[in-house]
Amino acid sequence: MKVLLIDNKPVIRKELQNIIPWNQFGFSKFVEADNGADALRLIESVNPELILLDIRLKDMSGMALIHEIKKNSYTGKIIIISKDTSFANAKLAINYGVTAYLNKPVESEELSEAVTRAVNEIHNSKLISFYSEQATMLPQNYLLSNILLGNMTYVKEMKSIYHVDLKSDYYRLISFVLPQKSDNSDIWEEALLLTKNCLSVTFSETLLVLIAKSYNQEQFLLRQLKTCQENYPQYATLLGIISPQAERHTELSALYTESQHIIQNLYYYKKIHDTAISADTLSQRLEEIRQADCNLISFTENIIRRILLLQSSELEADFLALLDFLALRRPPKDSARFILLNHYGQIISVLTEYYPKLEFEIPDRKEFASHLSYDKYLCDSISYLNDQLQRAIAYIRNESRKKPCQRICQYIDTNYSAPLKLSSIADLLGYNSAYLGKLFYREMGVNFNTYLDKIRIKKAAEYLEKGVPVIQTSEFSGFTNPDYFTKKFKKYMGMLPSEYRAQHIQQRPAQITPPHTQNEA
Repeated sequence: MKVLLIDNKPVIRKELQNIIPWNQFGFSKFVEADNGADALRLIESVNPELILLDIRLKDMSGMALIHEIKKNSYTGKIIIISKDTSFANAKLAINYGVTAYLNKPVESEELSEAVTRAVNEIHNSKLISFYSEQATMLPQNYLLSNILLGNMTYVKEMKSIYHVDLKSDYYRLISFVLPQKSDNSDIWEEALLLTKNCLSVTFSETLLVLIAKSYNQEQFLLRQLKTCQENYPQYATLLGIISPQAERHTELSALYTESQHIIQNLYYYKKIHDTAISADTLSQRLEEIRQADCNLISFTENIIRRILLLQSSELEADFLALLDFLALRRPPKDSARFILLNHYGQIISVLTEYYPKLEFEIPDRKEFASHLSYDKYLCDSISYLNDQLQRAIAYIRNESRKKPCQRICQYIDTNYSAPLKLSSIADLLGYNSAYLGKLFYREMGVNFNTYLDKIRIKKAAEYLEKGVPVIQTSEFSGFTNPDYFTKKFKKYMGMLPSEYRAQHIQQRPAQITPPHTQNEA
């Protein structure tokens, strides 16, 4: 939609363009004028949906301009922003149907509220225009919308006067949603033709609600939705929202409220291949999520393990669990994007330590962040994240064919605190354990258990240097028996763990987070 800014001063016109986020209200184009004559020509050629006007112009008064454009049947909305606050002008503005009369300088909150009212009036005007040639449809839309909004109660007289029959013992709402704002009047006209036997309510350019009064009618609507999505390009982004079922028309408002909750949270609730979202199914899904566990702290570590073990399907399942986790909690969109960006940054940081050339195979953090900012739904962002890390798996799989022992060392380095056996790792990597043991010894110069002990002793030394007690160090570094740990430590380091700690301990012991542990590999 378009906005015409009429003011003598360019600086004020520029300020009005920046004072509020116009695109959130559906406005994407600005035109400007500093006098009445130019404004009249622009209104005739551009036909803006909204005019912001100062009463004091160079060549005529703002009221004279309004009188002229009303005489020429201008149907857009007008907001006056002026230092002139005289009662006479305010009264005249009301008579002309001006949406708001604001004092200059205007505050952003005041202007946002006035523009919101203007947008609602514009949408209502479009609805009236849409139904102008259908005498019975206008009152139907008005009555049904007020019933769904809870502003009106259905009475049987509505059937004989307005042909609105809500007598049934089965009710379900099917809401058709178009996510992007555009001129969808043709789509709605076609939709109404396809569903002409159903009661319908057009709420806006992006929302059409149909009332199903029987199970068969509900299934008919869903079949029509599916047919449209599959066969007509203009319906490709059409999404169906299916409300719960009710038995009384007095529950229609509650059904609409629940549908609106889903629509307002589509960013979180939609899954990648969804063409319809059922309130009943969604409720069950959220209840299952509440009983599941997704630890964001250990999530990155788990993902890195999946990638290093080339577990593609498990990786995808983890990301679906993350989508559910965020859908249940619904953090602000910026926070959800930050969570994904933070995980991605940590993951690629670790992976490129092992595989430096991987940075040329997948997007860097900046490119990833740019992609997230354009995604319409959270599922799109998570799918993109999964796709990039699946590419990382493909790269590592190709590299690992050449260096299987490198993967073993990487796995030990990230899982040293867990119970590890060569046989279990061989199963994970798809090798015979005896063959892998010989290969490991040939390439590394030591057997698997000796290499594992050395890594664990190295990690133990790091914990002791930071003041971690010996017993905790034994546990953190993967030794289940403190006596065995002491014996091994003395063998490799030439002194007892307690002696080593005493030599390296800081004045104040550091706060140490124990390593994430998992079941035996």
